[in-house]
Amino acid sequence: MAGPCTGLTVLDFSLGMPGALCTLVLADYGAEVIKVEPPGGDPFRFQPAWISWNRGKKGIALDLSTAEGREQAIQLIAGADVLVESFRPGDMANWGLGHDALSRLYPGLVYCSITGFGQNGPLRRVKGYEGLVNAKAGRMLNLEGQPNREGPVYSAVHTGSWHASQAAVRGILGALRVRDQCGRGQWVQTSIVQALASPHDNNVGNGGLVNMQLRRRDPDRFPGRPGGRGLSSIGYVPVRTKDGTWLQHANQRVPHIQGHLKAIGLEHLLEDERFARVPAVNEENRELLRKEILNKQLEKTSDEWMEIYLQDGNIAAEPYRDSVQAMDHPAVIANGTVVTIDDPRVGPMRTLAPLVDLKDTPGGPSGPAPDVGQHNAEILERLSGPSNAASGESPEANGSDAPAHPLSGVTVLDLATIQAGPYGAALLADLGARVIKVDATDRRLDEGRRSTSQAIADARTYSGKEGIQIDLQTPEGKEIIHKLIAQADVLSHNFRLGVPERLQVDWETCQKINPRMIHIWMGTYGEHGEHARRPGAHPIPGAIMGGAMRQMGKGMPPPPDQSMDVEETVEATRWAMKSNWGPDQNTSPAVATAVMLGLRARELTGKGQPVHVTMLNANAWTNADEYFDHANRPPIAMPDPEIHGLHALYRLYRCREGWVFLGCLFQDEWEAFCLAVGRDELLSDGRFSTPEARQTNDDALVAEIAGIFAERTADEWEALLTEADVGCVRADEAMEGDFYADHPHARANNLSVEVEHPVVGKYRRYGGLVELSMTPGIYRTATQIGQHTRPLLREIGYDDQAIEDLGARGIVQWADTSDGGEP
Repeated sequence: MAGPCTGLTVLDFSLGMPGALCTLVLADYGAEVIKVEPPGGDPFRFQPAWISWNRGKKGIALDLSTAEGREQAIQLIAGADVLVESFRPGDMANWGLGHDALSRLYPGLVYCSITGFGQNGPLRRVKGYEGLVNAKAGRMLNLEGQPNREGPVYSAVHTGSWHASQAAVRGILGALRVRDQCGRGQWVQTSIVQALASPHDNNVGNGGLVNMQLRRRDPDRFPGRPGGRGLSSIGYVPVRTKDGTWLQHANQRVPHIQGHLKAIGLEHLLEDERFARVPAVNEENRELLRKEILNKQLEKTSDEWMEIYLQDGNIAAEPYRDSVQAMDHPAVIANGTVVTIDDPRVGPMRTLAPLVDLKDTPGGPSGPAPDVGQHNAEILERLSGPSNAASGESPEANGSDAPAHPLSGVTVLDLATIQAGPYGAALLADLGARVIKVDATDRRLDEGRRSTSQAIADARTYSGKEGIQIDLQTPEGKEIIHKLIAQADVLSHNFRLGVPERLQVDWETCQKINPRMIHIWMGTYGEHGEHARRPGAHPIPGAIMGGAMRQMGKGMPPPPDQSMDVEETVEATRWAMKSNWGPDQNTSPAVATAVMLGLRARELTGKGQPVHVTMLNANAWTNADEYFDHANRPPIAMPDPEIHGLHALYRLYRCREGWVFLGCLFQDEWEAFCLAVGRDELLSDGRFSTPEARQTNDDALVAEIAGIFAERTADEWEALLTEADVGCVRADEAMEGDFYADHPHARANNLSVEVEHPVVGKYRRYGGLVELSMTPGIYRTATQIGQHTRPLLREIGYDDQAIEDLGARGIVQWADTSDGGEP
């Protein structure tokens, strides 16, 4: 059966990774995507992954600097459903191709803009490279302490680009859903700075909005800036093995943590009163236990330990791999998390598989990326053809009957736990879906969630939801969930294989109750192969898919032949774990995209279907700039050992006061930099005159530029170089949370919004990751577990006496505020 985007025509004017990944998803699921490039080609073609991001698309070259090129573009847009662009605000409008002008010509057009810093505010025209956005928004300062030096730390994995790409997909599919209802398109806007607001905002110690508010509310308990030197929990301990290979553990639950100790031969420590209640041990005993584990795991090789873990089946651990080695992992192969396409430039190329597995309307790659202008003749012949986008105003296309929000009328049952699944559902709540969070009755965390820290931390995973607690292991609990299933559009869960059948929330059961249901399953590895039933929390995809290795920088983890004492090993484990952040959050956009694609497929077929998402595949896409392989592939781009950046023109520098991040990706930017800083002699220096020469002499260029930046303050350099249109921003101005709460640019773009919680009162949560001009999102407070148990039970037919009886028998539970209305 055809993919859910079949029949759509998408014009991709974007440059770089975010737009390319957005339209790649649409192409994989059936859309005709036409890549529109300038006559010399997309300037980001220099990136080796460009041919991976742009596979399955057609290519046309248009010169938008000429009247003829702009007229051809306008005619081409007449036949399009969607336009995607990533120019700085104002550029498309200056060419007569902005949203306002095109929406008058083609009211049905869905117009999507992806920028670096957003459409408004003082930073709107700053170069939108991810490194610059990360630095200015405080992400690099949050990472301070990962290596043993002061100052901000380069963020190696392009999480902002990944999240922005999928925010754009959600916005586009949401806008198309609205267009199907009212006949009118709209402007979809997202940015890297928007997309970075939420993924890092879940932890009291990470410097995001949560930490910022806790520091301000309770400075005695949460003093100053969060440190980056802390060690991981025992469950998440990285270890070195006999052969020098490093393993990352990811055991969250007590049975799994204790099972790990038993499997490696340390079960006797569980009889020691210092460790008997692990992981609930004090810091001193935790560090004693850590050293016991590190010493013990040196007794066997990585392969020997992994054989033991696989036989056990309940211990989460994996060796660290880079993004190319990831493609050979047995679970990647067994679950089709890599595909091979033939590219005429490089030969067979292993690359990204389609993002999610829609069982009835699957996606698939469809050929190599185009050469510049490869399809000009074919595409330009269409210019006098029929229009897909509505070409004139009519009563049917004025948007008067548009829904309030893109997902108004959609009900999602969120049965997932931890972060990846619940955050994915929260992204749908932000678009107006009714999301009902179903928690187990054994989660008696009400008091914890009434605390300031927990209630604010829940802002990401519980925002905008209603909450109910049900014991699904009882017949009565199953009856309740089945009544909810009958009225829902989507069910999302992350249970291990076999559990859904036991709880009677599996696809086969749901299909019988509600044939139109979209049934989302999110797992770590996938449903096939020897790893399918293994547990896996967020450090696992980080270790397997290469993100952690990139963030560690060159020389880490220490090579097998390096001799290390236990203290050096402890330090290496700290560095490794501090490098392994984000895989949970990186999976959430894939969950949300799976739902959006499933809903669109249902509009075409009238039926629901099962959709599978894996953390491994989502993190392959997050690492899309390195997740590809072919003959003569360039080496993976790694940060320097102290993690300042990738090369002299894309890295952090210390100034006379403060730090800056410099982002000069192109020759004209290098020339502008030299002129702006008064060092035009560098342009004629043979060591630095060409990109190839600069690469060869990178260390010398770092030294030259470091000397330049030492002459002024970070603020002075930002002002001077921004005026010259050179990408340079201060990198230590504010922690991430402070930036999103207080910076004038954040305020101008509503990057955080104030909401009111029933217990802790007013607080700030992240704003919209994508905005739609006609049907905006809705940003609500986090809720308590079980807050809406009673009203939800009444809604599906239970009277008060029956509800009290269910509560007395422990079938359901509720919070004290459960009679409160909508979240």
